Amino acid sequence: MGILIMKDYLAIIRKIDFVDLFKYGHFSVSYAIPFDGDLLAHADDTDLFDALTFRMNMYEYSFEYIIIHFKSNDYNNQYISIDIRNVCALYTFDEVAKKEMSISFDRRIQLNVSPWSSKFDELQRKLSIKQSLRGIENLWTIFDLPDDDLVKCKEIITLPIIQEVFRELYSYERPSGNQSIWTYLLRYERHSFYPKGMIGYFCDFIHVFCNYSKKQELSGDVAETTQLFPQIRECKNAQFAPLIEIVEKSPLYKMTEDVAGCRFAVAAPLFLYLKAQFSEGIEHKPEEKFIAYAKEVGGFECSVAIYLLGLSLGYDKTYDSFYESVKLPFFKETLFEHKKDVQDSALELSQTKKIIAQKQGLLFSEDDIDTEVQEQLPILWMRNKKQDVRPVFNENEKSKLINLGYEPVKRFNDKVMKAIAGMNYNPEKEKNRFTTSKTKKK
Repeated sequence: MGILIMKDYLAIIRKIDFVDLFKYGHFSVSYAIPFDGDLLAHADDTDLFDALTFRMNMYEYSFEYIIIHFKSNDYNNQYISIDIRNVCALYTFDEVAKKEMSISFDRRIQLNVSPWSSKFDELQRKLSIKQSLRGIENLWTIFDLPDDDLVKCKEIITLPIIQEVFRELYSYERPSGNQSIWTYLLRYERHSFYPKGMIGYFCDFIHVFCNYSKKQELSGDVAETTQLFPQIRECKNAQFAPLIEIVEKSPLYKMTEDVAGCRFAVAAPLFLYLKAQFSEGIEHKPEEKFIAYAKEVGGFECSVAIYLLGLSLGYDKTYDSFYESVKLPFFKETLFEHKKDVQDSALELSQTKKIIAQKQGLLFSEDDIDTEVQEQLPILWMRNKKQDVRPVFNENEKSKLINLGYEPVKRFNDKVMKAIAGMNYNPEKEKNRFTTSKTKKK
């Protein structure tokens, strides 16, 4: 029988997995790569880094994972066993991760910083771009946009443009120099005192073009210095379509179209409006009327605006509505669908109750039916820090949501009212119902 030779391996595991390894003394991983045992000698070894991170999933913070150097002779191409006695060293992705882990780990554990901090920064940028592009895919489904438009959008807003936007974000740089007009738009932040409402978004569009023309971000109310500003400010019907008609007669319309490759004067204000509307994410699919109107007034440029919106929101801020749109097969029947059936068809509910009554030998009066409908209304509305609003129908549901970080809704602001309307409740009635309840208690 031959002697089993111990080899050096590297693996990336979650921080919580190392906690299990430390607690139980044994852990199995499905992926590890052999190396010569001296990680610090591989600071410039891109091939080793790429091989190690080949299967990395998206992560938000560098302290979520740790690199483990261990020895083993048990590798069968499906898993490899790690014995705590054979762990040689631990490496964090960067210095920040080391500081955080040093607080939570056993003080006897020696943590080292990997020689690949800059490579991990680049990896996270790549993963972030990939995650943002998935946000576009989500919105394409939610808004039911044509595949041909997606191809055209990719030709207009190219991958190098997107990479530059993320490079600036991670480098804490503002756009400057000979950048694409799309870069200036995606990085634009309003700091000027422009009018509220749709006129303000058209001022933003003008400001973006001025930034692009001067190759730097300009401060002040730049749009107000242009010839176009008085015309849009005096628009009596300050809605999207009438404002577009005004801009179309301006030289700026053709100038921006030439540099952008599409009707920038349509795509830019529409994107900035949508971005403001959904700044905290899209929890529920927008109403069909809203989607239809955006497509009608925007045309192909609506697709461009949605492309930019998906890129800005990413997967994290769009998956709720996406899951609702595709109706994932493992989801329960949503409260939204159930309550819609109950509230939109009282007659159907009445008939159902009569059938149940016949089967059980019971009689229901109209008062009984009304009480049943009333019981379907929430006893409380709750929301979490991500502004996710949920109806509560009993104390058990309330307790579960509290454990998940939800709190009772105290202010029925615009976001809460929109969420309630999105679940097919009458937001004004719900607001009045709970406001009245609070008044009575006083």
